Amino acid sequence: MTTAAETDPNVRIPEPGAAAVDRDGLTPRAFGIGLVLCVLMCVGLTYNRMITQGSFIGGGYYMDRGALFVLFLLVVAVNPLLGVIRNRFALTRGELLAIYTMFLILLPAWVMTKPVILYTTGVTYHATPELRHIEVVPPHMLPWLVPQGEGIVKELYEGLPKGGSIPWLGWVLPLWSWGSFLIVLFIVLICLGVLMRRQWEEHERFAFPLMQVPLAMLEPGRGRIAPVFHSRLLAAGFAIPSLVGTLRGLRYYFPNIPIINLGTHVRIFRRTMVLPFKVHFLVLAYSYFINLDVSLSLWVINLVTKVIRGALAVVGAGQTWGVSGVVGRYSSQGSEFLALMGMGYILALAAYSLYVARGHLRQVWEQIRGRASHLQDSDEIVSYRSAGLGVVLGVSYLGLWLYQAGISPPLVLFLLVSSLIVFFVMARIVSETGFVATYSPLNPSEFVVCAVGSSAFSPAGLATLGMSYVWTMTRRNTLMPHAMGALRLAREIGRKRGLVWAMGAALALGLVATGYTTLNLGYTHGGVNIDYPWFSNVNDAASPFDEFIGRRLLEPSPIFTTGFIYTAMGTAVAALLILLRMRLPWWPFHPAALPLSTVWYMDWFGFSVFLAWGVKAIILRVGGADLYRKARPFFIGMILGEVICSGGWSVLSVFTGRLKTWPFIGYWSSS
Repeated sequence: MTTAAETDPNVRIPEPGAAAVDRDGLTPRAFGIGLVLCVLMCVGLTYNRMITQGSFIGGGYYMDRGALFVLFLLVVAVNPLLGVIRNRFALTRGELLAIYTMFLILLPAWVMTKPVILYTTGVTYHATPELRHIEVVPPHMLPWLVPQGEGIVKELYEGLPKGGSIPWLGWVLPLWSWGSFLIVLFIVLICLGVLMRRQWEEHERFAFPLMQVPLAMLEPGRGRIAPVFHSRLLAAGFAIPSLVGTLRGLRYYFPNIPIINLGTHVRIFRRTMVLPFKVHFLVLAYSYFINLDVSLSLWVINLVTKVIRGALAVVGAGQTWGVSGVVGRYSSQGSEFLALMGMGYILALAAYSLYVARGHLRQVWEQIRGRASHLQDSDEIVSYRSAGLGVVLGVSYLGLWLYQAGISPPLVLFLLVSSLIVFFVMARIVSETGFVATYSPLNPSEFVVCAVGSSAFSPAGLATLGMSYVWTMTRRNTLMPHAMGALRLAREIGRKRGLVWAMGAALALGLVATGYTTLNLGYTHGGVNIDYPWFSNVNDAASPFDEFIGRRLLEPSPIFTTGFIYTAMGTAVAALLILLRMRLPWWPFHPAALPLSTVWYMDWFGFSVFLAWGVKAIILRVGGADLYRKARPFFIGMILGEVICSGGWSVLSVFTGRLKTWPFIGYWSSS
C-alpha cells in the first residue's frame, strides 16, 4: 500500500532525525503549569457542559477544541506578555509542546468520567416496572462497581435536601475501581503507541494531519509568535467561521439578528434516509490536510454505503436509526449487517498493519529481549522493554479486573483482544488520514455478544459488560489516537523520558477533577435540572442497558451465526481493496475509509469532506504542491476561527448566565 508521502505532497515530512528538536521540553515549570491548566480545563469543560450547556468545546471529535483554545491563548496572549515582562519568563516551544501533549491525553479522561457516573447510577434511578429491561439490571451490579448508600443515587439526580452533604464516602470505592481500570488501560494503549510510533511515522510515513495545527502555532520564527499568525490568509480563514459564529451567538441574545444558513438536506429512499448538505468548518478545514485518495474514498464509500442502507430500509431488511435487536444504535446506526461488515473491515486492516510492520516488530522484540537490534529507543518516551512490560502487566491487570467483575476468562480474553484491535485500528486511521470524527462501526462489547451469545455471560458479567461501554465506546474516549498524536509531538521535544509521567499525571488528575466537579454540580443542583439530556433521559443515563445489554438479561440471545458471514464479507472487501491498492498504483480508493463509511458522523460530515476534496484537487491541479502549502494558513485560520468563537461564547455564557449558546451546533448540524 502506498503511503501519504508517496501519494500526495500534503505536508513535508522530514527524514527521520531531521526535525528541529527543542532542547527544552518537560521542565518542572512546564509540568506544573500543565497540571494546573489540566485541572482548570476539566472544571471549566464540566461546568460548561452541565451548567451553561454551551458550545461543545470539549471535543466531539478526536481534536479537542478546548485544548486548542487554551493553546491559542498561551501562544498569542500569555506567552508574548511574559516575554515582554522578562524574556526568561516566556515558555519555550518545547515547554509549550509538552503542555499540549498533556492536554491531548486529558480529553479521554474528561470524556470517560461522566459515563462512569451515569452508567453506574442511571439504571437505578430510571428503573420502573414499565422499563423492565432497566429494572432487571441493578440486582446484578457488583457493589464495588457502583455507589452504595441510602439516597446516594436519587440525590445525585434530584439534588440534596436542605442541609444535606455530598456522600463522598459512598463514591470512593466505585471511583477507585473504575479509575484504576481506566488508568491501566491508558498505560497499555500508550505503551502500544510507543511500540508502533516509529513504524507509522518513519517507515509508513503517516502525516498525522491533526497535529499540523498545533505544530504550525508553535513553529519557530523571528518574532514572539509563529510565522503563520502573520499570514493574511489565516486572517481570512479565521474571519469566516468567526462571522457565522458571532451572528449565531448574538441571535441567542437578540432574536431579530439574521443568521447564515449553512446547510439543508433531502430525504431519499421513500424518506427513510436523510442526505445532508451541510458545511462544518472544522471538518472541511481538517479534511484539507487529508490525502486526496483518502478524502475521495471517505465520501464516495460513504455514499455507496448510504445507498446500501437505504435499499435495505426500503425492503424492510435494515435499520436506519434505532435498535435492531442485534447491535446498539451507535453501531452503524443499528444495522447489524453494516456493523458486522465494519468489524470485518477492522480485522482486515489490523492484519494488514501487523503484516506491514512485521520487520519493525521483529526488531522491537529483539530490543525487548536485550539482543542486538537496528532500532534505538532513546528517542521514545519510554524504552521498548518498559513499553512491552507495560502492555503485559497492564493487560494482565485488566483481565483480572474483568474476571473479578463477573466475566469468565475466555470471554475476558475475547473482549480485551477485540477491544485492543479496534483501538489499534482507530489509532492507525486517525494518524494516517487525520479524519476528526473516527469511531468504530461496531462496539467491541456488542461484537463479543454477537459472536458467543449473551447466554455465555453470567448476569453479573452482562451488567459489567454494560458498564464497560465507558471504555469500549470509541467516539471520543479512545486514548490511543490521542496518544499517537502526543508521541508525534514528543519527537519535537528534547526531554522526553519524563513525559510519560506527565501524561499519567494528566490522566489521573483529569479523572479526579472531572469526577469531583460532576458529583459536586449534580448533588448541588440535581443532575436532571441542569445537564439535559444526560441525567434526565434514560436513553443517555442508562444508554448501554436501554439499547442493548438490559434486553439480553430479559431475553438471552444465541450466537448470531449470520454475523460470521457479514464479518467475513467485510474482511473480504477490505482485503480486496488492500490488495488492489498494493498492486495498482492508480487505484483511487483507500481501505482506511471503509470502517468510517457506516458511522453516523460520516453521514453528516460527508458533504464537507467532498468540498475539501474538490478544493484541494483544484489547488493541486492549478498550482501544485507549492500552492497547496501556501493555502494551508487559510484552513488553519478556519479551524482556529471556530475554536476561538466557540470558546469565547462559552466563557461569555458563564458571566451572562445564558444557557445553550451554540454558535456551531457541534457535530450534529450547522444550519
